[in-house]
Amino acid sequence: MALLAVPWAGAGTPGLQAATPGPAQQSRPAPPAERELLVANELGLGLRELYVTPAGSVEPGRDRLDEETLPTGATLRLSLGRSRLCLYDLRAVLADGSVEERQGLDTCRNPRVTLGDPTAPMRMAVVVNDTDIAIRELYAAPAGAPGRGADRLGSETVEAEASFELRLGRTRSCLFDITVVFEDDTTEERRRVDLCRRTRIAFGDPAIPWREAEIANGANRGIRNLYAASAGSVERAATAQPNGEDWGNDRLGNVTLEPGDSFRLRLRSRDCRVDLRAIYDDESAEEKRAADLCATSRILFDGSGVPRPPERSFALVNRHAATVQQVFASGISNSDWGEDRLPDGPLERGTRADITLRSDCELDLRILFANGGAEERRGVNVCDNSLIVLRPGWTLAERLDQGAGVADRGPPREGSVRLRNAGATPLVELYVDPADAQPQAQKGPDRLGNTVLGRGETLDFQPPLGVGCIARLRAVFRDGQEVVRPEFDLCSGTEVSLPEVAAPGGAARP
Repeated sequence: MALLAVPWAGAGTPGLQAATPGPAQQSRPAPPAERELLVANELGLGLRELYVTPAGSVEPGRDRLDEETLPTGATLRLSLGRSRLCLYDLRAVLADGSVEERQGLDTCRNPRVTLGDPTAPMRMAVVVNDTDIAIRELYAAPAGAPGRGADRLGSETVEAEASFELRLGRTRSCLFDITVVFEDDTTEERRRVDLCRRTRIAFGDPAIPWREAEIANGANRGIRNLYAASAGSVERAATAQPNGEDWGNDRLGNVTLEPGDSFRLRLRSRDCRVDLRAIYDDESAEEKRAADLCATSRILFDGSGVPRPPERSFALVNRHAATVQQVFASGISNSDWGEDRLPDGPLERGTRADITLRSDCELDLRILFANGGAEERRGVNVCDNSLIVLRPGWTLAERLDQGAGVADRGPPREGSVRLRNAGATPLVELYVDPADAQPQAQKGPDRLGNTVLGRGETLDFQPPLGVGCIARLRAVFRDGQEVVRPEFDLCSGTEVSLPEVAAPGGAARP
């Protein structure tokens, strides 16, 4: 077998040159180094957030701790990835919400940063609430600092007679400004408190005695808010806020005092007498002025002290084409409609109802029909106009002769009779048979069908097919009453009341 010799491409081979690096290959830079940063927490408080970004970055970047925390005394190794950057900014959020920052850290020279001074003493204080309302916010900052710093309580509160351990971390500073904000938004400050000499800071005066009383709800509705203030400190003025804003803090908090329940009220007061104000679920308010908590241990709110508006009377006349099933009337400031104002039953077409209720002059009205339909009118002034005619459009009549009662329809049609329901209940069935029909044959159809003739309503009626002008008529009312007219003239052209209406002197009026 013949072998094919391939000459080596070396320096001694004619026509071939040895491979040498080109200019691009000679200048290729080395890959960037892997950057790391070792963070040591010596602040005396845990870290809940940690951000590391290239120096001067506008965006804060992501939280390197995620859902974790970095306890005091612990270290954390952070990977910064492959980068040629050396300078980084660091921002740490402590457990109490305060912030520690480092700008322009040179990770190329020193990949370790220590937050805080491990040789500095740990500073702490006990904040005592000697008032009768909770502390909602707590601030502590080095004396003379431009701001109050972060709220050290976060979502917590310091209740009355309770205390809170305030941890300030490792610091050589002794002087701090301590500020608290109470639940009623009042603020109290302690300036230049020397925590190296004393670690207990009390807010309020423990020398003021506690006053106690059992607040009982004897009303038929819940008490939503309860306010207490020193007697005479809240003026009884027309401008006083109905929701109790002038009275300070709500002593019930998020609790509702249901009917029959009681609540233990405790407050600090040099005076035995206090003013109390309860606000019920329906927005009404009841006050107890100058209640003596030294002389009594139980105070009853039963609604008897709620200011009651005067009684208002007005009339409703139904001129709708349908019966009004329910009527609701309530003050314009009420949040619900209350009870049905027609205790005697539906308001039939053409009839009138007199309504009396305690309210201001302006009312909101709502009427409901049997088919579920409803109409409303807001801000009706029943002091200026005591007659309200219910008709499509909600016309208000200024006098009783304007739209009141049943409209005049003129005489009945020729060859018919007008039947008027003068009974106490609606007329629901009507039977008309020939006058000479045998009793067993007097079982004709109900001539009203699905129609109901309400109280005071009228119906023009002509003789049915096969029935002459003289007929036997039987009317049935909703309450079971029956009226029978054996020889009734269906072609009289007059109006006839069913049942008969007694005329003056005792005679029946046709």
